[in-house]
Amino acid sequence: MTPSDPRESPRAHAARADVPDVAALARWLRSWVTERGAINGFHNHSVWGTNPFTFLDFTSGHAAFSAPALGGLAQALAAREDERGLALWRSMMHYQSHALQPDGQYRHVGFQVGESATSGLIHNAVGSLGLLLGLTHARHLLPADEVAHILATVRRNLAACEVYGGGRPDESGTCNQDYARVWVKLLYTQLSGEDHFAAQIPEDLDALIALYHHRGVPDEDSAGAFRTVQDRERGGILEPAEYYGLMTAPLVLASRVLGEPRYLAEARRLCRHVARSAWTDEDGLTRFHRYWYVKNRRAHRTDTPMLIAGMGLTLYGVGQVLAEGEDPELADFLARCLRTYATHQTPAGYFTSATGWHNEADVAPSTAWHAHDLMFLVDALGCGESFWDEVFAVHDRQSVLLSDRAFWAEDGPHWCILSPLTAGDLHIYGRKDRDTFTREFFAWTDREPLPEELRYPSAPMFFVANDGIHRVDESDRPTDVSVIGPLPYKGPF
Repeated sequence: MTPSDPRESPRAHAARADVPDVAALARWLRSWVTERGAINGFHNHSVWGTNPFTFLDFTSGHAAFSAPALGGLAQALAAREDERGLALWRSMMHYQSHALQPDGQYRHVGFQVGESATSGLIHNAVGSLGLLLGLTHARHLLPADEVAHILATVRRNLAACEVYGGGRPDESGTCNQDYARVWVKLLYTQLSGEDHFAAQIPEDLDALIALYHHRGVPDEDSAGAFRTVQDRERGGILEPAEYYGLMTAPLVLASRVLGEPRYLAEARRLCRHVARSAWTDEDGLTRFHRYWYVKNRRAHRTDTPMLIAGMGLTLYGVGQVLAEGEDPELADFLARCLRTYATHQTPAGYFTSATGWHNEADVAPSTAWHAHDLMFLVDALGCGESFWDEVFAVHDRQSVLLSDRAFWAEDGPHWCILSPLTAGDLHIYGRKDRDTFTREFFAWTDREPLPEELRYPSAPMFFVANDGIHRVDESDRPTDVSVIGPLPYKGPF
């Protein structure tokens, strides 16, 4: 790096604070929201290592899995009302509550497979959770007819999702998905005043505990949850760490509503499973484990590849447990995870997606995972007096997240995922205001050239050498470069 070079502000991932900048995250997320209220994004699943590009699906439009952002923004509005923030939130609530298929399931439930999937319990449930958490915090800011429409939409979606297990947990389901549906039932019952699901809720929770919970990993004070009943019976994985908020949050809420302390005890054991399975990376940062494989009396842990952006739902569940009483171990775990966020936040506001994949799954930031983080971080850290001014401020610098095999770049509406020279074959281009993206083909092929509206103006380019990563393009655009991985960034060649 040449210190006197005015075009760059290189940022290696060294800790700058103990907590991340929540307003910067919200500002970045807002940059993906369309005029209609859709949350566009490159839907990178950094736990499974997939995205629409890997499924030959080139959609980058709204994802129902991003709906937890509605809860985070609503909580910020409840703390600090703002006309700009209210208009943004209402448009997002309107979009999600009207984005229904004819069968009553939500549209845009494919996430990492894009529009190739039109069904699935978890993405329907999370779509409803975003709407209901939005109402939980800021119902008073919406007209009565909008509230009624949202509740009717959720009720219709619950009915549509009865195709999954008849609407109840059974041996054909997936743990986190069925728990998410019970959380929807709990919130809907509270907000609507209806009692249709009241008798089902404790029965469902007891069934889920019996079907999936597994004491003893990594110790007797902890409980993991098998992902499926087949995993329990034949040997298989416990749920990856990022899904545990979908189990713990409804258990805590049920313990409050039903006055059943055993549900809180189960939630606490699940949190200990995540906290005691965590690992410390080469930078000294606390990281979520990936998952455990359990068969008979044997249990083996896998740590990486694993996400960083996307810890939010699980940490939200930890926060709900802490709200019920002091727990120094869990409080310390949460504080250490906040430091991990802070260290891996780029100046543009988004976080490193993951480490260990050595491809686009490490660097391409998904709005959906960041929406989960926003929900948690607003709840945990609140928002300062200047929050909404910062959210609506203009960020006019190019942002690059760089690794030795792939990098993400964004500037204004443009984004791209590229490989450093000779280090791969990523040539992916899109715009934040478009619901499709594309890849560029080599000039010597017979494919159509890259559409001009998707071309990234003067895209940055890097070369990976033995001594580090060098920038080799000639652009003078003001740029922030953040780096992950073992190789240092050396600046312009």
